[in-house]
Amino acid sequence: MSEAAAWIMKINDTLYISVSRTELVHIISDPEMIPVPRAPSYCRYITLWNDNILPVADFTRLINKENNIINNHIVAVTSYRDHDQNVQYGGIMLAESPVLEHVKNDQFCGLSDATVKLRAISLSCFTSKRGFQVPVIDMSKLFSSEYSAMLEQQP
Repeated sequence: MSEAAAWIMKINDTLYISVSRTELVHIISDPEMIPVPRAPSYCRYITLWNDNILPVADFTRLINKENNIINNHIVAVTSYRDHDQNVQYGGIMLAESPVLEHVKNDQFCGLSDATVKLRAISLSCFTSKRGFQVPVIDMSKLFSSEYSAMLEQQP
């Protein structure tokens, strides 16, 4: 049976997401979060890492636009390729440090509990060994201008 490694990231008590083993680059504890006026509601902050300015995605805010509090004090630095195949970096606010899990084909599941927004930026979904659904996020979509406009329009 085929197997792949995924970093499971706790966003809050009810939401977990994942990225592939190779996409997680670094973890920043208690980063300085700098607000960006007129940025998409789910990506209102940037942080600095290795002389790079990183947009930081807040999945709690993506799902619930009324959330105005930064509760998460960990940022996962992820890498992805943009539409020109250049390597880019972005951050994701986390509630705790990610956990590596080896996922097998029989753990595949549908995105039954996912919102339209989460479905739009997910590649797949699996059931973790602890029993919760974990969408696999397409980082290039999360940080693309095309998808940010669509994500802002969705309820």
